[in-house]
Amino acid sequence: MKNNGMKIFFCIFIFIASFQLSFSKTRVVVLPFQNMDGNLDLNIISYQLSDSLNLKLLEDEELTKNIEIVPLDSVETIMADLNLDPTNPQYPSDMWKAISMLNVSKVVTGNFNVQAQRFLINAYIYDVETKLPDPNYQVRDIFKKKEKIFESVDIISRKIKEGLKK
Repeated sequence: MKNNGMKIFFCIFIFIASFQLSFSKTRVVVLPFQNMDGNLDLNIISYQLSDSLNLKLLEDEELTKNIEIVPLDSVETIMADLNLDPTNPQYPSDMWKAISMLNVSKVVTGNFNVQAQRFLINAYIYDVETKLPDPNYQVRDIFKKKEKIFESVDIISRKIKEGLKK
């Protein structure tokens, strides 16, 4: 009798665990873009781009049914705790420390540089397991004047949303 009770308990446990996994949302974090220019005055743009992209992704109700985007304040807290700086050349490797603490499976981030008085912007979706960007869902070489830099957020969000929905 005791053996049958254990079998029933085990079956119920497996059912509940698989049910939760089938309905759990994919956790995604949008991290500050790396300032590759070296001009410290542009650091604020690293955060403004990621914050704007985060908010743009949250506007899509269909997307947020299937994914959970880590709140901006959680990202800021982890970044501050780890003293991560998007201007530091080690930022791409250091950001993986923050990612592991945030318990996510996908990361959205990018970089920018100033060339010919315009911003050259790239954005990627990284798979946490492989630490590689998805080659099909990235946005490269957006070239914008400083006063139009945030137009890039619409361009980036369209392609990133496609990758996050798959």
